[in-house]
Amino acid sequence: MPFGFHLAMDTLPSRELRKRYSPLSGQRGITPAFGYGAPHPGARGTLTLRNNVLLSTHYDSLGLVDPGHPLKCPERIISESAIAWQGNLRAITVRLDASLQLSVLLNGREAIRQNCLLDVSRHQLAWAGDEGAAAGYLLAPATADARVSVDPAAARQTMLGFGGITIPTAYAQLSPQGKRRWWELLAEYNLLLQREFPMGEELNREMDNWDRLEDAAAITYSDNFPDGEVSDFSYLKNLRRLGGKVLFEFWGLPLWARRDWTDAQGHVHAGVADVEAYTRAMVRYCQVSRERAGAPPDIVGIQNEEEQPPEIWQQMTLGLRAALDQAGFSSVQIHMRDAPRLAAGIQCVQAFRSSPAAWKTLDYAATHLYDYQQCIHDPDRFDRLLDQWREAVGNKPFLSTEICVNDAALQTRSYRLALAMGQLYHKNLVLANASAIFYCWLLLNVEQPSYGWTRTLFVPDPTHGSGPVSSSYQARVFGAYSRRVRAGMVRLEAQASNRDLLATAFAGSQGARTLILLNRSLTPQRIQIDWKGRPFRFLEWVRPEEENTISSAPSEVVVPPGAIATLSTEELGRLEFTPEGVAAG
Repeated sequence: MPFGFHLAMDTLPSRELRKRYSPLSGQRGITPAFGYGAPHPGARGTLTLRNNVLLSTHYDSLGLVDPGHPLKCPERIISESAIAWQGNLRAITVRLDASLQLSVLLNGREAIRQNCLLDVSRHQLAWAGDEGAAAGYLLAPATADARVSVDPAAARQTMLGFGGITIPTAYAQLSPQGKRRWWELLAEYNLLLQREFPMGEELNREMDNWDRLEDAAAITYSDNFPDGEVSDFSYLKNLRRLGGKVLFEFWGLPLWARRDWTDAQGHVHAGVADVEAYTRAMVRYCQVSRERAGAPPDIVGIQNEEEQPPEIWQQMTLGLRAALDQAGFSSVQIHMRDAPRLAAGIQCVQAFRSSPAAWKTLDYAATHLYDYQQCIHDPDRFDRLLDQWREAVGNKPFLSTEICVNDAALQTRSYRLALAMGQLYHKNLVLANASAIFYCWLLLNVEQPSYGWTRTLFVPDPTHGSGPVSSSYQARVFGAYSRRVRAGMVRLEAQASNRDLLATAFAGSQGARTLILLNRSLTPQRIQIDWKGRPFRFLEWVRPEEENTISSAPSEVVVPPGAIATLSTEELGRLEFTPEGVAAG
């Protein structure tokens, strides 16, 4: 959504604030700051600042038009701060940072800090008043030197990969050419893990409507388009040909797979899982998948997000393992019930660990991380929870099964927001040892564009031949981590000399290696890399103006503020076959 923002300083004596807005609509990328002040060092003056207003102008937002007071460009004041300051004002600096905040510095000292999701692409300065003068300029910070050291002996988790949920009904909307483009994107972005959002509450007793598209449930994510709870086994068959893997778990259980249960204290729990019916349904899905997709799912989950008493979770785990083994699916692995938030996930681990047999049966720990959004203006505050999670799960491999931005207050098409999510990917890999990261949706049909901006990486575009297009900046930032980190690669410990330079390193067979560098600082970083091995062949850039742009690896890398550099020896994945039901290339 096009917009500008205006930073206004109201002075005493008061003048009409509306006439004193100084439009400062930014600078390229995430350059740290811009400022204005006296035109020459000898200038003097006394100014009293009273209010600071951040005003957002939405040039195409009909929803913000006030019928009683129509404006050519709808505007909204989204933040207002009061400050008392008087003295010789020599300089005002406005700074945007990687914590999604805007700060105002007076004479070099921070006076105001506000949360601000807006990106900055251009810069303007306006001066209004009868006296005084101002000169404006972009600040150009000096490049800092940084060192990244990778320890090949400090091997951590082995990667399973990256992925998410491709909605079958959204995939069905793509044209034949659009479907081919989708498979090319999956190969290129290395999104080879499909997390099923399967038939749940709508599953009939005969269990023969797993992939009946007309039974897909309508959900609010896309203005009630039927995007939920259905499978596409032909899609899974094609994914396996590409080298992909499939995860399956129920969300809501069918009514016929529920029962009332009384615990040891005599409390009645309504609608918990009927373990016998639940395991029968899970086994049936594996059988149908083997018949129609050529193989059962690689991993099945206990249940998505829904609450059960700990004893029921434990019974579901032990019963599922026994039922899978008896039906000939001993190779199918199991991940624990995944909670919607990390804090709840830690409690869930404790519930599973209270039964040593159930905990031992689980192959993977799993959780969603939606509570990161509560720390998005201070990402390092989330580290404590990630450390607690790693300690709770111990050596059990971890699947980060769902990540996206679903907080309505953060639902915007912002590069800085995507960069904040990039910090979570790094932390997830480095602090929590995630073996796999799943963005919630890979392809989702949306009627409201804002749902697509943060909840999915790609959307069908009916205005361009019904092909898949990236919905926002989220896809490029996720791709900085996914595109050149192959399944089977091992994460190595990487230390950066600057705490705002986030380094993530991976090594594979035959000398393969990938290094991802995210610069969240306010200065460009010239990187010296201490990691001997095969020379890097490729450099990929992610910036507001560059979407996974590829070049040959240079001898020296300078990472600008807000940019992500991915250095790798590895080629991108390519589609080497024509999937069934897809137009030939």
